[in-house]
Amino acid sequence: MSERVFITGVSSGIGAGLAAYYLRAGWEVLGCSRREPSHLIGQNNFHFVSCDLSRFDQVPAAMEKLFEGTVRCDLAVLNSGVLSPFGDMQSVTIEQCQQVMAVNVWSNKAILDWLLPSPIVLRQVVTISSGAAVNGNRGWNAYSISKAALNMLTLLYAREAPETHFTALAPGLVDTAMQEKLCNLPEDSRFPTLETLRSKRGTADMPDGDQLAPRLAEVFTELPTQVESGEFVDIRKLPWLKG
Repeated sequence: MSERVFITGVSSGIGAGLAAYYLRAGWEVLGCSRREPSHLIGQNNFHFVSCDLSRFDQVPAAMEKLFEGTVRCDLAVLNSGVLSPFGDMQSVTIEQCQQVMAVNVWSNKAILDWLLPSPIVLRQVVTISSGAAVNGNRGWNAYSISKAALNMLTLLYAREAPETHFTALAPGLVDTAMQEKLCNLPEDSRFPTLETLRSKRGTADMPDGDQLAPRLAEVFTELPTQVESGEFVDIRKLPWLKG
């Protein structure tokens, strides 16, 4: 029986890269995203449902459809995320903050609240966090808050479901549509992290989702034996990861 992974946000970026990697490795891949991943549709062992995860009422039906007949999930990668308008906290509205929290935090609660009570044996959950959760750099506003909240959400579920291993993982810099947007913002001395991103883009320090996927998969495999369930870790600071 092939191993099975569930991945959110499979239409682009990290999610798309991971889905393609696990399919090549012979895994069964269950994926969801708002947009259809045309490059994956039709591949053997790929199952997809479209779901706007910010619409919490849609999540149970989508999960029912995607997991129909499934009794075991070896790995769930909760990857979907959105960026708030970049700038100072005072420049973003509460409504914009709520939209970011809906996708980056509460959609994961909706998913886990369906998965954990189900008969499905769920062995491992990795929530995709960010260094922004802890570094407090100016400009990241609601995105930073959402990822910090995601870290705590991950820890709380780990305490509630000890039979499943949980990790909140910061994957480092990844060249995604989010980076495209950030790197095209005007230069602004108030936000030095933007210049850092521009300097890293196009280098080995900022791989794209396809390039990063094998390294992430390696990390996912090691997490249950290397990290206490519920912890937040940054891939750039893992002492046991070579290269």
